[in-house]
Amino acid sequence: MARALALLLVCASALAADPAYRLDLGISMSGGTLRVEPVVAGPAGKTLRYELNVRREGKGGASATSQAGTVRLDGAGKGQFAYNSLSVGPGDRYVISVKVYAGERLVASEQAVEPKQ
Repeated sequence: MARALALLLVCASALAADPAYRLDLGISMSGGTLRVEPVVAGPAGKTLRYELNVRREGKGGASATSQAGTVRLDGAGKGQFAYNSLSVGPGDRYVISVKVYAGERLVASEQAVEPKQ
């Protein structure tokens, strides 16, 4: 699983639309559980909207979860939104996608896919 996590992190591609914002998917793996704890950084005090989508496909079927909400960046310009976790097994494929908006404008986006196809 450590190898899979390393590949997942390597596959994460920044699609940032605004260099003032940085997004980290906050991916970790422990005992067959994949945890996603995204963190965004940008101008202090900004309120941003986010969309988090996680999809897993494997021998046991498929599952998908979505979350959306707002996050206010603290005085240091950092904000963390709700986490998501899911069980993954050998051979499972998962896709994690996060988009962050300031108003209607996309300011940061990240996606990670494991394994790559």
